[in-house]
Amino acid sequence: MGKLAVAMSGGVDSSLAALVLQQAGHQIVGLSLRLGAGPDQAWRAGAAAAAQLGLEHRVVEADGPFEERVLGPVAQAYAAGLTPNPCALCNARVKLPLLWEAAREMGCEALATGHYARLEQSEDGPRLAEADDRSKSQAYFLAQVAPELLTRLVFPLGEMAKGRVRELAAQEGLVSAHRPESQDCCFLPPGGWDEFMDQRGAIRPGVLEDAQGRELGRHQGLHRFTVGQRRGLGLAMGQPVYVTGLDAVRAAVRVGTRPELATLGLEAVRPLWYRPPRHDEEFTVRFRYSHPGVKCRVEPNGQGLRAMFAQEQGAVAPGQLAVFYRARKIVGSAWIDKAIKPLRIGTS
Repeated sequence: MGKLAVAMSGGVDSSLAALVLQQAGHQIVGLSLRLGAGPDQAWRAGAAAAAQLGLEHRVVEADGPFEERVLGPVAQAYAAGLTPNPCALCNARVKLPLLWEAAREMGCEALATGHYARLEQSEDGPRLAEADDRSKSQAYFLAQVAPELLTRLVFPLGEMAKGRVRELAAQEGLVSAHRPESQDCCFLPPGGWDEFMDQRGAIRPGVLEDAQGRELGRHQGLHRFTVGQRRGLGLAMGQPVYVTGLDAVRAAVRVGTRPELATLGLEAVRPLWYRPPRHDEEFTVRFRYSHPGVKCRVEPNGQGLRAMFAQEQGAVAPGQLAVFYRARKIVGSAWIDKAIKPLRIGTS
């Protein structure tokens, strides 16, 4: 059996992934990232989990690349009225590339993670696919990983349900078996997003306004809002209202009724295709992690793409990741630049 590295955060998923591969006869090395931001305790928990399994463990310093490739761009995106996806950025730009580099230096054949995702073989090589446990599948967050890196990845939990993972971890006496799942971004300081943005001088207060530009109130930071948001607006309008747009130039938040969120498609930039789309090919696109997906047609649009939905959809947030599927396999992804809105009677 070969020598494999496992990305270890100390959570139940990465711990069980390491145990499964160890029990299969592989020589396992545990690797953990030290990000230098937020609580930054995952590397300590990863070291403890590796010690319980008797594994060699190494901490990979990532504070510089993490700030440059993830934290800085995330702050800039929020200040520009976008809704970034830090996890997708980190997986593609920092976590997996740096961990694989460390694994390769240690003589490992592949890097395993506790992500709920699968790899399916195709004529063009391995392709990301949704995990069997669709409620926990994390393939969406891996959609920007470089194609050449997929050949070096292993996802031991791709065919397991989360409940079964915890059950097996408890049976094996893993200290992480009952550790709660992290619900917040791992890098946030105690003051959350407000403190994060304030540290970078990126808080941009402004106005709340309606579709006609009439001021309805004031807000304390553009980063607090995303298209489609209903809660936290602080407005009493007599009916439900939602964020329908963010004006980055004026730091203005536009609000309106639910019909104003309707979208026919999206335009996206910096596409990454695992397989170039064929002419008039139909895909399923998810334009946020919680979105179930909608059929669409994709066409080139300058340096990016335009995707037109088969049925009208709700809020599409610029800055988020659009991920394109054929069946359950990821074909490609791109960063959303703008939503394509229907032309309503009485509007221009």
